Amino acid sequence: MENNRSIQVIASDLYNCLARRFPVCCFSDEFYYFPQALSAETDWTAWDDLSPEGVRDALSELRKFRLDLEGLQGSGWEDDGDRRTRRLLSRHVDVLMEQLEDMKLFSSKPTFILTVASAGLLQALQSQDEHALGARLSALPGFLQGAFESLDKVPVLFRDLGLEMAEDIRKWIATLGDVRPMSQAAESVDLFSKKLARIPTTDRFQLDPDQLERIVCHHSGSGFTVAEALAELEDEERETGSLLARESRNLAGSEDFNELFGALKPDPLPEGGPIRLLFLETAHLKEHCADLGIREASRAPDVDIRRLPHSLAAIRAADSYNARPGNPSGGGTFYIFAGGTLGRSALSVHPSYRMTVAHETYPGHHLLDTCRWNHPDPVRRPLEYPLFYEGWACFGEDLMLQSGAFDRAYDRFLVTWRRYRHAVRGRTDLLLHSGRVDLETAAVHLSQAGLTRVRAIETVRKYALQPAYQMCYSIGRRGFQSLFRSTGGEGVPNFINAVLSEGELLFQDLEHVLKQKLST
Repeated sequence: MENNRSIQVIASDLYNCLARRFPVCCFSDEFYYFPQALSAETDWTAWDDLSPEGVRDALSELRKFRLDLEGLQGSGWEDDGDRRTRRLLSRHVDVLMEQLEDMKLFSSKPTFILTVASAGLLQALQSQDEHALGARLSALPGFLQGAFESLDKVPVLFRDLGLEMAEDIRKWIATLGDVRPMSQAAESVDLFSKKLARIPTTDRFQLDPDQLERIVCHHSGSGFTVAEALAELEDEERETGSLLARESRNLAGSEDFNELFGALKPDPLPEGGPIRLLFLETAHLKEHCADLGIREASRAPDVDIRRLPHSLAAIRAADSYNARPGNPSGGGTFYIFAGGTLGRSALSVHPSYRMTVAHETYPGHHLLDTCRWNHPDPVRRPLEYPLFYEGWACFGEDLMLQSGAFDRAYDRFLVTWRRYRHAVRGRTDLLLHSGRVDLETAAVHLSQAGLTRVRAIETVRKYALQPAYQMCYSIGRRGFQSLFRSTGGEGVPNFINAVLSEGELLFQDLEHVLKQKLST
């Protein structure tokens, strides 16, 4: 108990430190390398200190916390749960330090700074404090001016995406209502944009090879080299392509699965449009999970469903989910991407929307985040990482198929088709960032997986901002599939309950826990 208190004290001090220095990056799950650490009280005039001096000071404090965590190792006071929590927290500290120090997380990406601006204003807008938005807007010019000084060696592609995002944010701010400092905030975004247009640029956006290796292996949590990850993705693409050809032949007499996908009869939209349709499907999946015996499903807060704000359109490539941090869980928002199937629907929508809902809500991101924020250990609540987060949401689609939530004749085909597309996206991402294909060729790869030429080009430009994120869908899903095969002998409900009761543990620790909890 004494050591458990010690790690809680270390973690509490660490979270308070980060929340004070980076209040927006820690609040929003948009910035997945930061723990979702919360301040006891929110100072709405405070923005993240992204200045070189601020980052240097933050790194100095992180090194001290890292030493504190190392001091717990081998002390003889830890139980197995403490050791798992320490390994998880230590990994997050290591990754954040490398992102800040070696990867220059934001110094080459104007979009990172602008995403902080957008997320900070959204946080204020959605708060219950009537003074929050005005305070954040008033302080925005100072934040943008200071953060701009951190930019260095900006790739042309990132500059152009930043200019597009700045224009979207400027227009979005104008829609926020009659708030006094609104015009100064819009002018500060305009000034940021003008300075950005003149900034020195470089053609290359890829990281150095050793940096990409570290992101793929350590930062994502996969444990793979780039070559091993590519081999996994090629295997997934081959396996799902073969399954799709067989399903297509059985369903339509042809192995052309892209043609079958496009030919499936769309579902009509109810009165209320896509948002009403998603609400109904979310309710259906929530009830299905509760009936299965998923403990947190019936108690989970409702999902807010909205169209994606224009301020984030320049960096998002698909529908998404955003959790509101806090214990007990405060729920979250399912954002509809304007350029996707749901966003473009008018009178009807492709039936694959049901798998999207499972991915974003039950048993995917919404249920996962609900369980994480309701976890009894406050150290584990703020910690998440892409391989677990996206892998679980993808495997959740499979679990809904296995447990009968998807029961149409072609639903197995649709779940497999989404696996295939995730594999193509992941492989394209790694080929792009390892310099083996250029943007044009990467767009051709995505077109072969069914994306239109225009959307494929828009999508690969955004992939360039987040190296190795796309691989997390397929490789994380295969990780959960492997765990289910080795420990899921007691069925889907017990597996879901066991996984979600642990927070987002490292995979090797999760495997050990599941073998203890579940019979094989």
